[in-house]
Amino acid sequence: MRYFNPFSLIVCLIAAFLGIGIVMVYSSDAGRIIATDNNYATLLRHVLWVLFGTIAMVVLMYIDYHIIQKYSWHIMGLSFLCLALVLIPGVGSMVNGARRWIRIGTIGFQPSEFAKIAAIIFISNYIVKNQQAMKEFIKGFVIPMGVVGILSIFILIEPDFGTATFLSLLAVTMLIVGGARIVYIVFCVLTFVPIVYELIWEVPYRKERFVGFLDPWVDPLGKGYHIIQSWIALGSGGISGVGLGKSYQKLFFLPESSNDFIFSIIGEELGLIGTIAIIALFSLFIWQGIRVCYHAPDLFGSLLAFGVTYLIGLQAVINIGVVVGCLPTKGIPLPFISAGGSSLFFTLLGIGILLNVARQTRQPDSEVPRSEYGIPYPVLR
Repeated sequence: MRYFNPFSLIVCLIAAFLGIGIVMVYSSDAGRIIATDNNYATLLRHVLWVLFGTIAMVVLMYIDYHIIQKYSWHIMGLSFLCLALVLIPGVGSMVNGARRWIRIGTIGFQPSEFAKIAAIIFISNYIVKNQQAMKEFIKGFVIPMGVVGILSIFILIEPDFGTATFLSLLAVTMLIVGGARIVYIVFCVLTFVPIVYELIWEVPYRKERFVGFLDPWVDPLGKGYHIIQSWIALGSGGISGVGLGKSYQKLFFLPESSNDFIFSIIGEELGLIGTIAIIALFSLFIWQGIRVCYHAPDLFGSLLAFGVTYLIGLQAVINIGVVVGCLPTKGIPLPFISAGGSSLFFTLLGIGILLNVARQTRQPDSEVPRSEYGIPYPVLR
């Protein structure tokens, strides 16, 4: 049977995601357009980020990912520098009480989004360089998690508890796949449970979010407002939706309708059929990403493919989980579809890395030595 390379299908999936994103950002931003006399600023900004991100994706797709491996520590160092700069008043921009952005003129980006890609590259390279020591507690767990932990602390100071937790979860999963003992992970989680409890329960706005998640109807006009309005949007769509562009919830009822809660607008306008289609597309993407991971020519490429696939898949799961009320409210956008910014740009950058690995995938008849987790070890040339 002829081998089917996932490259072409992944390209088609990304094109579909970006097309759906442009249409839905335009549709969900109708309220702002009406209020500002046909001001299409959000749509234009989203299209520009799609353009910049696509260019970066294509460039990275044709730069051999082994070159990236040589500069993994430099990339991590740059990430540390950006996260440090964002905390400096006058350099980092304060938005909604958090200092998460660095702006150059009208262009701004979140260093925490860059930190996700930097962490994937760093951990992938670290595992490759320390394959024989991944079962050890210090070299196989403490050192790599210590580096990522410092990144998470910088992000937590902004403050951005959700992204810091997300980054830690990403690192832990990659280390498990790379061969770290699960008992170390369990010990680490149990150790940090009291700290996480304090960070949630002793900070008023985080406590409100969590309480609102447990019972939104306790305060339907306050901490439960987002999720209730999201449920109304999803419920109003029924099976086939009210029609593209005909959502009522986007008209100043549902906050962040073009960003974090764009999936709710998809559910209202395109119905259950539309939401299932989006979930099916993400499931197909994850499947193809896993195929790239499995057939990668070496361990570094396999870990890169896994990291990028896991990053995008987990963000999609969290975003949809928040929208349907299965997870507490957290500002994680729906990859490729939510109104663009640095998150969209760095996600497309990650796709460039994934496609780079996909271009170099082996045929099934090329046997590659694999670890106990199915990850291919580097082939001696």
